[in-house]
Amino acid sequence: MHRRQFVAAGAVGGVGLSAGCLDDFLDDATTFSASPAIVAESATDETGYEYEGTEEIISTESVAGQEVEVTSYGSEYVRTIDLPLDIFGDGVEAGVFTVITTPQVSVAGEEFNPIGEMDNEELLREMQDQYEELTIEDAVGERSVAALEDTLVLETFEGEAELHGEYGIDVLLDIAQHESGDDYLVVVGVYPDLEDLPIDSERDRIDQMVQGLEHGEDVDAEIVESREDDDPLAD
Repeated sequence: MHRRQFVAAGAVGGVGLSAGCLDDFLDDATTFSASPAIVAESATDETGYEYEGTEEIISTESVAGQEVEVTSYGSEYVRTIDLPLDIFGDGVEAGVFTVITTPQVSVAGEEFNPIGEMDNEELLREMQDQYEELTIEDAVGERSVAALEDTLVLETFEGEAELHGEYGIDVLLDIAQHESGDDYLVVVGVYPDLEDLPIDSERDRIDQMVQGLEHGEDVDAEIVESREDDDPLAD
């Protein structure tokens, strides 16, 4: 990834800016970063989800004819579930909770966000393109959960996931979008939808995870990987 190199010209000296100050100004104007979001330990302790770490994703976007650098974050949690299927033995990581944060970008009056303009179904379809083992089907309902001093509306979709590369199981996917400060948050929970598995219990766990969300520069996120990618939803 290559960032455009800006060259100051004309009457720069007339405004009293040194070269160093101008460089700092241009960096601020063309670099946008979200703050990471994680789930409070009290919520993960209650739900049985384990924190896998937070990934930093750096992309380059074109906004208002300018090339800007955008930094997003994705935090992932997994839960081992004893499925009523003998093929999986004692348990499998079949519960997944992810929260993605991307910044609102504004350049010369033009606003852009890599995911903020998509609806829930479009976001899930984007995820489906990234994960061959996931199939998204129809929306089946929604519910509201209090979090981040506001209310998040979780929309639920049916789907199918492939475990261990060969076994397909029905799943439910909960997704919510939310504006928090200058960032967009996307929250996704995936869990099995099996006849002998108490779905209400798994749904309640997702609600608890949402209620435990923490977002801001001061959250204790563990950055396990930093990579450059034009798609913050990519694996």
